[in-house]
Amino acid sequence: MSMLLTRIWSLLCAIAVFITGLLGLGEVHEGTAELELVSTHKTVLLDAFVSGSQGITTDGEYYYTSGSLAGIQLCALAKLDMETGEVIEQKIDVIPDEFKQLQYDHIGDISYAEVDGEKLLYCSLENLDDNADHLVLIYDTDLNYTGRYAAMRGYVIDEELGSNLPADQRPDAGQFLCDGIPWCAADDENNRLYCSRYKGADRLYVYDLTTLEFLYELPITGTEPLNRIQGAEVFDGYLYLNIDHATADGEKNRIVGKVDLTTGAYETAFVRPITGLIDWESEGLTLFEKDGETYLTITDYDHTVATYIHTYRIVG
Repeated sequence: MSMLLTRIWSLLCAIAVFITGLLGLGEVHEGTAELELVSTHKTVLLDAFVSGSQGITTDGEYYYTSGSLAGIQLCALAKLDMETGEVIEQKIDVIPDEFKQLQYDHIGDISYAEVDGEKLLYCSLENLDDNADHLVLIYDTDLNYTGRYAAMRGYVIDEELGSNLPADQRPDAGQFLCDGIPWCAADDENNRLYCSRYKGADRLYVYDLTTLEFLYELPITGTEPLNRIQGAEVFDGYLYLNIDHATADGEKNRIVGKVDLTTGAYETAFVRPITGLIDWESEGLTLFEKDGETYLTITDYDHTVATYIHTYRIVG
């Protein structure tokens, strides 16, 4: 990049940081008694696109993130420094052409797993057509597509299933992914991969992590069907869910729920108080242990030019 372009880019970044600072998302966000906010990393413009505007996961050494501009089939993956949030490596336009030609356009939340000695990223990939089979593509931790993928079971939305209704109102009775695949979560200890629908989620769909073959459904109990599940990660026998749904009218608080992967029982794990003037969206999440403490990292996108990576220490 030439000196002039570098200066222009720096100026644009400075303006973007100033604007997002005025709007006040990251600066006024606070933790709770259960979630001690230990760091906030703000990225803007291109870095915001690649560094968690859709998903985040970790291998304990790096964060791996995803970003999508679905309207133009442009998706990215990145590797970030966990301490600073700095983008170490990034790849733009990571959807293979063979899938672009079939109208696949959106990578959501992603998940890290080590399988048979390979360090892998499992990436959920949606199609523009809800009737299509949505996919999970496997990348390595250098952000390269491995050539391996699987179609998650879909179905044809016919008149009987309510083709004239919104996806979350169709009487489809567990007919799998009727409105995309917003996330997938890997459990390499038990060789399982989980996903759910985006709205009206009343069950988890469980797959073999190695073969990606469907195994069974796990009903979610103890709650109404869940809406706007943006990301998930398996940790210590539970599936943690980032639910982008306000806790009450007029509030912007967001929920982290968890599902017992043995029983399917759901409970609210944490409520995150978020303020600010703009209409933002909570995206992916991941959990990890360090020095005997457990941490939760969540990405929040401000719907303008910035992504915020919030990391909390789980207290108690």
